[in-house]
Amino acid sequence: MESVLEKLNRFKLRNTEIRREILTLFLETEYALSHQYIEKKLSTKFDRVTLYRTLKSFEENGLIHRIANDTDTIEYALCKDDCHEQNHKHNDNHAHFRCEKCLKTYCLEHVGIPDLHIPNGFKAQEFQLLVSGVCAKCNQV
Repeated sequence: MESVLEKLNRFKLRNTEIRREILTLFLETEYALSHQYIEKKLSTKFDRVTLYRTLKSFEENGLIHRIANDTDTIEYALCKDDCHEQNHKHNDNHAHFRCEKCLKTYCLEHVGIPDLHIPNGFKAQEFQLLVSGVCAKCNQV
């Protein structure tokens, strides 16, 4: 498995304390994370602007992608290695699942977004598919 430092280097991101800490949090978590959640989990206190800029640089460099969920909260998930084009831009061609019990959002990497036919005159820039229900962990209880 690629280390935090190797991943930062591969995505041409400077090695800073906040970047290491946030990336470690993403690597240790299997679901999407909100700005507020990340802020609470950081052991070292950073201001909101620094956190926001770090997430923005991660997203711009293709390390994470943003997910708009049904609560109007933006969450972020770590990109998988096979979801990048040559320029590291995230190619988000998978669905996301929002659990109604635990409120966690998961990437469904192997569930693609169906081909959508957009009417003439419209120009699509982004597709997102959000499925809601009960996740596997909550379903076992």
